[in-house]
Amino acid sequence: MARVKRTYKDSLFCDIFRRKDYLQDVYRGLFGRDVSLQEIQLMTLQGTFFNDEKNDVSFLAGKRQIVLMEHQSTLNENMPLRMFWYMAKLYRKQVPKDAPYRTRRLQLPAPCFYVFYNGLDPAPDEWEMRLSEAFEGECSSLELCVKAYNINEMSGSRLLEKSRALKGYSVFVAQIRRKTAAGVCLEGAVKQAIRYCIEQDLLAEYFLEREMEEVFDMVSFKWDPELAKRVQLQEAQEIGMEKGMEKGMEKGMEKGVTEIVLNMLKKKKWSLQDISEVSQWPLDKIESLGKMHQLL
Repeated sequence: MARVKRTYKDSLFCDIFRRKDYLQDVYRGLFGRDVSLQEIQLMTLQGTFFNDEKNDVSFLAGKRQIVLMEHQSTLNENMPLRMFWYMAKLYRKQVPKDAPYRTRRLQLPAPCFYVFYNGLDPAPDEWEMRLSEAFEGECSSLELCVKAYNINEMSGSRLLEKSRALKGYSVFVAQIRRKTAAGVCLEGAVKQAIRYCIEQDLLAEYFLEREMEEVFDMVSFKWDPELAKRVQLQEAQEIGMEKGMEKGMEKGMEKGVTEIVLNMLKKKKWSLQDISEVSQWPLDKIESLGKMHQLL
């Protein structure tokens, strides 16, 4: 497999909203009150190829709240379930392992769940998704509510008027869409969108700090699914080799590679040919392993 130049695997949204000043701005827009930069602590789950527990942005606002934010370009009704998983993982990181067994009540930061949508399919300006809507039977013991906002430039969402950082991201994406629709190549569209946002003082600090090539890599990763797939495959191969070497020293190389192949089969993201390229296994061997574990 031809080697792919490593690019940013995170989306532009994730990279922008790692900045505490932009998170402060979004918090003000969502809650109508301020939080100091010192009170903001990033809590984003950093997944790997072998662990899908990765969310876009989450942060602790003082000791009061954990705010989870997901950016979506496609509508997904399962976001409450995903948020439930993320929250459980974050609480496990936040509290001592023996906390559930203590007799005195442990104080926890309140979770707040938000989705920011800017896809092309029609959507309301604001809506809510509830975990209980997925339950087949009646249940009054558990609920989780996700607040979703349409942050497309022309959506009319009030949040875009309350958060200049979100408005800046919305305008940037809209500019790229307009330019590419007019026939401008993606690289040219990104350059023009960056220039426009700087002139309008929208995310200007971010774009002045970032190299154009860095922004283009992140935008390309979103706009070009094939590029994303190639980068992910390369990462899988690199991590696979590392894991294989570790397992080889401990339990034998073959067992390490077997674990890699099983993980790829379980995720159902990869074709058998892709798995073969990463593992260097023949297709019939991969098929045999998949059938043995009822994955094919």
